[in-house]
Amino acid sequence: MEGRKHTETLRSPFDALRIALYILLHLSLISIPSSGLPQEKIIDYVIAVVNDEPITLRELENEPILFVIVNFVKDQPITLRELEHELTGQEIKDPPQTVRRAALEGLIERKLMLQKADDIGILLGSWGKKVNVEIQTLKYGYTDEALFAEDLNRIGLEYQELEEWVMDDLIVKEFTVRQFRNSIDTDQINQAAPQYFEKHRLQFVVPTQIQFQYILVLSSPEDAPDLRSEAKTLAQIISTQLRTGVTLQAIQQAFPDNPLLRIVTDPQTLPANTETRLAIAKLTVNEASQPIPVPEGYLIAKLLKKEPSRQQTYPEVSERIKNRLTAEALQRQREAWLATQKKTSDIRILDTELAKTPLVLGATDDAAYSGP
Repeated sequence: MEGRKHTETLRSPFDALRIALYILLHLSLISIPSSGLPQEKIIDYVIAVVNDEPITLRELENEPILFVIVNFVKDQPITLRELEHELTGQEIKDPPQTVRRAALEGLIERKLMLQKADDIGILLGSWGKKVNVEIQTLKYGYTDEALFAEDLNRIGLEYQELEEWVMDDLIVKEFTVRQFRNSIDTDQINQAAPQYFEKHRLQFVVPTQIQFQYILVLSSPEDAPDLRSEAKTLAQIISTQLRTGVTLQAIQQAFPDNPLLRIVTDPQTLPANTETRLAIAKLTVNEASQPIPVPEGYLIAKLLKKEPSRQQTYPEVSERIKNRLTAEALQRQREAWLATQKKTSDIRILDTELAKTPLVLGATDDAAYSGP
């Protein structure tokens, strides 16, 4: 959650991505008894207590992937499956116990901030509408609500867990602003912003934007070999037809109600920020692609428009930079406050392995409060 972002051992969103994938592949095994109970029988238990409020093993398991969904996917409009696909080329190692300890530290800090937020009345407001707006942003890369729910289920998350995490994230941000905003020197921020832009110009480059239509031929590794072969052949046939001038609408009419096809004729405008979209960006306008392997099967895209990347000017990003510098100042204030709270609060780590694991100090992730 928000507190997770300044956990000392996490230096960037990519650290969180690696940890999230580790959690998905390995950590769930820790909670499965040696008798081999099915996955739905995983035992949950309390691993820590913060001022009489428990933190459970499931919270620790869910923390990294929820962090990635809310704080990475939202800024990089891709689906959860695309995210996993992008990670396949990265080196994945089993993180040491210190990483789990750092994740727990983030959960402890979140509990402390939520408790204080409750004390000053922030939890009394209605957050339903704001939570819904945030989750709709997370669904940006999806054309079907059911696919989003399916992806959440596939990685072991319940929709309600995502809603609760988003609400806590919003509350912590609100608490941070209320608690520390008056201590920020606005004049100092305004003076520092132009220098920040000159030093970090490469951070303010708009990526190539592409507009395209596509056809997805559904295929899964779990499908029977003959079905996978049929999907691959169909994808090649459709690609050939599109490349010879046949329209998506004509293909839609030629293959009515085909369960293997998902045809999206509405133009999709997205940044070329994934492997799949970069492949689409290499097409010429009105050109159709060869079948592109994607987690859901085979994608055949027709490029409609392409806008090249460009350097933004300072006036375009000045408010964003000021928000970022303000966020960094807020984070420093918050970290100092948390250090004091930890000394005066009743914090008990009940998991013996985590309790004896030291918290490794390092650079903080100041992306936590970056502006829009």
